[in-house]
Amino acid sequence: MQTTSEGLWEKCRTIVNDGGLTFSPVLHAPAGGYMVSIAGSERSIPVDSFGPEGLAEYIADYSDRVISEGLFYGAWVDGGLVYLDLSMNLRDRAEAEAIGRLESQLAIYDVANGDVISL
Repeated sequence: MQTTSEGLWEKCRTIVNDGGLTFSPVLHAPAGGYMVSIAGSERSIPVDSFGPEGLAEYIADYSDRVISEGLFYGAWVDGGLVYLDLSMNLRDRAEAEAIGRLESQLAIYDVANGDVISL
C-alpha cells in the first residue's frame, strides 16, 4: 500500500473525485461481495479539509486490525464529509445484511453492482 505523501494524495483525490475507495495494505480490493462496516471504527472529516494527514492518521490508528483481521479501509463522501471506516467483505448478501444490523449499520455496499443497500 502506498503510504508516501504522493500515494496518500492519490488516494485522497480518488476518494473525493470518485466518491469513495476500498483499500488494504495486504489484500486486493474486492471485485464482488458486500462491504460491511465495523461499528466503532468510523471517523468523518469535512471534505474541504480532507487530505493526506487525516488519511495517514486513520491508517496508522487501525493498521494492526486491518492486517491481523484481514479488513479493509473504506472511505466515501456524503453530505460534505469524508467518512472513513473499517469494513469486511462478505460473499453472502443475507450474512452481510445480518452482520450489518449487528454492527448497527444503516447500509451495506454491493461491490459488483455499485449499490448501497439500506438495512
